[in-house]
Amino acid sequence: MTSLSVEDRLLIHDLIAHYSRGLDTQRRDEFLGVFWSDSVLDSSLAGGEFVGHDGIAEWYDHVHSEPDFEPFLWGQHRPANVIIEASGADAAHVWCQFELLTRLDGVPRIAAYGEYDDTVTKRAGEWRFSRRIIRIAANAATPTGAS
Repeated sequence: MTSLSVEDRLLIHDLIAHYSRGLDTQRRDEFLGVFWSDSVLDSSLAGGEFVGHDGIAEWYDHVHSEPDFEPFLWGQHRPANVIIEASGADAAHVWCQFELLTRLDGVPRIAAYGEYDDTVTKRAGEWRFSRRIIRIAANAATPTGAS
């Protein structure tokens, strides 16, 4: 069984944090920098699979410009319960839950929650997402139980 070093695990946690900071503080370059040029972002909330930096940039620009996503702007993604499992010397499967905290109608609240299902790979000593699947369990726009 392959295992990851403590250093690799910490770098993967940093990767998750840079994703959130880039998304939440509108640091587009930082956000795109957590993905390889051939990565895939799968987000059913925003239209399916987005491939490569151009596709992922399209997703990023969409969620930062569409009025339907206003509750998600300037929010804070809070990943939790991170599980990292080595799947090779330079690859890992990462699963975690998240909450998106935001202000709606001036009141702080959870705008969405769900899970991330990730494949991360290490190339030239650097960890990045090869694939990120975003599964939304509930969001403010479509409450739990709504169709």
